[in-house]
Formats: sequence, C-alpha cells, structure tokens
Amino acid sequence: MTDQTYDLVVIGTGTAATVTAFGCRKAGRSVAINDHRPYGGTCRLRGCDPKKKLIAATEVIDGYERMK
Repeated sequence: MTDQTYDLVVIGTGTAATVTAFGCRKAGRSVAINDHRPYGGTCRLRGCDPKKKLIAATEVIDGYERMK
C-alpha cells in the first residue's frame, strides 16, 4: 500500500461535502472522499427526499379520495 497526499479529505457524501469536494477539484486541489454508506448522504438516500416523495404520493391519493 502506498501513501497518498491530498489537499482535502472529505468525510461523507452529503450535499455540503459534495459541493465542497467539487469546488476544491475545480480550483485544482486534490480531493479524497470517504463515506461508509452509498454516495448521496442521508437526505438524498434515507431522509428528506424519499420522505417528500412518499408524502406527495399520499397527498395525491388523499386529494382523489376527497373528490369522491
């Protein structure tokens, strides 16, 4: 195993980490990203976004039921 040196090591792949990592790469910095979970972070994979889709679907069904 060889040692590697980076200008920035980002822990996590959520929105803030991704924006930071891409901004530093665009500026010419070397970046390593580390996350023990799939890429995307809590909000995108397990939090806000999936919940919003479930709520939207429920609201459509509820609206349909109320129009009967």
